[in-house]
Amino acid sequence: MEQKVVLQFLEEQNRPYSLIDIQGGIKGSDIGKTTIQKALDALVENEQVRVKVYGKQKVYFIAQSTDMSSNDLNEAIIALDRQINELVSNIQESTQKLKQTTAQHEKTKGKLTLAEACEKKVQLESRAKDLKDQLKKFEGIDPVKPEVKKKVEQNYEKNLGLFKKRKRMCLDIIDAILENYPKTKKQLYEDVGIETDEDAGFSVDRI
Repeated sequence: MEQKVVLQFLEEQNRPYSLIDIQGGIKGSDIGKTTIQKALDALVENEQVRVKVYGKQKVYFIAQSTDMSSNDLNEAIIALDRQINELVSNIQESTQKLKQTTAQHEKTKGKLTLAEACEKKVQLESRAKDLKDQLKKFEGIDPVKPEVKKKVEQNYEKNLGLFKKRKRMCLDIIDAILENYPKTKKQLYEDVGIETDEDAGFSVDRI
């Protein structure tokens, strides 16, 4: 079945074709590349199709009738060679263009388009305006002196250390109570009236 389809295609076109061109030229068919290659190999073996190799490129064409005169046959072969050379040249040219396009695509990958750049500009301008509006709130306010800032930070670190120490002591006491407490930790908190940091919405990270 596949051989018949491939042979009919080559007969109708009557010109050299590569494997990829044959696959693309057979319309309305889901015949795979491997299947077409097997069909071509069988047709070449049966001498219904001829193949010529140009480097790594193979081109296939229908076998011409042997009742042609010697001169006609030579002319046909020359014409086929010319078509094959043109086909190979076109393939090489297309391959080169593909490489150039791919290289150009790689260079532009990750870069913003004009529309994207304009949108980014609008976003940055809006962000800059918001920051300027926020800075206006501090106009006329004297900046905090370095020594005052340092003192506040020292007090904060001292009080934070005391907070963590007392919290740890409290949790140790609760763990000791829970060893003989018949209910859950949550129930103990409710019975004693303990409010956790989470319950109060308190977090050291947000201070």
